[in-house]
Amino acid sequence: MPSDDADHEELGAWMRLGAGVLVDVLATTPLDADTWHPFPFDQKAWVWSRRQMIETALHRWDAEVATTGGSDLDPMLASEGVDEFFQLGLPRIFARTGEAVPTASLHVHCTDEGMPDGSGEWIAWNESGEMRTAPEHRKGDAAVRGAAADILLVFMGRADAGGLDIVGDPAAAAAWLELPGW
Repeated sequence: MPSDDADHEELGAWMRLGAGVLVDVLATTPLDADTWHPFPFDQKAWVWSRRQMIETALHRWDAEVATTGGSDLDPMLASEGVDEFFQLGLPRIFARTGEAVPTASLHVHCTDEGMPDGSGEWIAWNESGEMRTAPEHRKGDAAVRGAAADILLVFMGRADAGGLDIVGDPAAAAAWLELPGW
């Protein structure tokens, strides 16, 4: 742990050391090993590897935007982040806040070129008061289309939805896009 009066060099060294330890632990832990995490999802170690990859990329994005005014996210990584939001983020939001699952369905479509077939699309809907999602192309009451990075940044509360293409019922899209953060 760095001292209370640590300078930027000491803090940087501490961060690099911690990152190295994390990488070593994740690299040597079998992906299917049992683990704990706070999400209502598969309690396996692979979740931590993905969670840390996405979290690190988002914090890098934050730091670069704060210091240089701009940054980018790899489309495939951002698409993984959108998938994670559906698998981990939304269930946690609903469990933590008691917020009702929107009654309208939402189709999300990443428009980046070069996305592998069958990736970059999801449908979210309400089934008897429970949230359901599937990674597939299916018409919803509303659709949100845009670059995977733009969609992820909206879901993570780092951008507004103004840069996304919203098709169908705007109120249906808003019901999903205006949920509290996770």
